[in-house]
Amino acid sequence: MTQSHSPMSNGQTHWQPAHAVQLPTALADWLTDTGSLTLKLQQTSQQQFYVDLLETGWQKPLAEEALKLAQGVEELAYCREVILRDGTLPRVYARTIVSRDSYQKLQAQLPIDSLGNRSLGEMLFNDSVMVRGPLEVARLHSGQALFELVRQRGMLPDANVTLWARRSCFYAADNRLLITELFLPSWDE
Repeated sequence: MTQSHSPMSNGQTHWQPAHAVQLPTALADWLTDTGSLTLKLQQTSQQQFYVDLLETGWQKPLAEEALKLAQGVEELAYCREVILRDGTLPRVYARTIVSRDSYQKLQAQLPIDSLGNRSLGEMLFNDSVMVRGPLEVARLHSGQALFELVRQRGMLPDANVTLWARRSCFYAADNRLLITELFLPSWDE
């Protein structure tokens, strides 16, 4: 596990319910689907779908993540970052954040630190205890913390693109984890 710091804490994203936003036609079904994104990608991939683990470990969450998880910005949270790929084509950047308290309580049920290149979505949607909260969507631009994070990970060749993202919390009793999924520019291809 690594310990690092978030690249930015300003440039907050404006998250909204999907019904309140004009969504791009090509992504509307993807942004609003409440089922497993992993399963949907597996079913629609032109090549072989796989999960590419970028980083996992303890770090300070982005301010908007800390707010959503009701934890302090300076408190470390467990973070898992992956790219969901269709062959070599990066389709989705996914970031999971879990507060320390929830991580410790969920670890026996969801051992996310030992997933490696396996899908967290498969575990979440096969666990009857986990309940998904409402989906929120956002349009991301240069300067926003999440956009800059993805750019620092080398996923954006052009800083002038617009990204669409969705996020939701998954709950088991009072414990929660936040999953944010950014649809990468390859959706235009």
